[in-house]
Amino acid sequence: MINSEERYRQAFAHIAEIKRILCATEYALKDQRPATVLVTSAAPGEGKSLFVAALATAAAQSGKYRVAALDLNWDRPALHRFFNLALTHSEKALCAAELSALVCPSGQESLDILTAPGDYADCFKGDTQAGAVTARLIGQARTAYDVVIIDSAAIFPASEMMIDPVMLSGLADGVVMVVLTAATPRQQIRRAQKIMESSGASILGVISNQRKLSAP
Repeated sequence: MINSEERYRQAFAHIAEIKRILCATEYALKDQRPATVLVTSAAPGEGKSLFVAALATAAAQSGKYRVAALDLNWDRPALHRFFNLALTHSEKALCAAELSALVCPSGQESLDILTAPGDYADCFKGDTQAGAVTARLIGQARTAYDVVIIDSAAIFPASEMMIDPVMLSGLADGVVMVVLTAATPRQQIRRAQKIMESSGASILGVISNQRKLSAP
């Protein structure tokens, strides 16, 4: 059992660490505004969405930025869960509406969330316009916000349903890769890194997620 004091210590350590990561990201991007950061990983389940939620919240709480967090992992959306939001938009709405009509307040001042469409799996027919739509939404976010953080799909396994993070990296100023410690094979991480670098992506750094699962 973890007592309340230990939980508080762990939470404080996590907050301090995410602030360090925010500072490192600001330095890597040379404090440019607007700044767009794409978050991806080599494999699913490494903690991308949690990291996006934490980094976006820290940026908003700094008081320096107006922040948007965009869930562009339409195939496997998760960002909405960290802000107690529902997937209320349809894919048709995201394709037609302006970003300003689509974002939801996060509950944190200066932070808005774009959730994924709730019907993407049902509507997908292999000829989706998701690439063009997401490029338009990212462009609108860069106009309206100081910092845009994108939650994208994992690089592997590739799927025709996913919005390719390699393609999205061309629309971002920098890429952060999240790695689940002692889980993802190192060769897969290196392969994902090389794919991103060969596409011209600017990799700002790798976040080691040291998540530990409790025993049954």
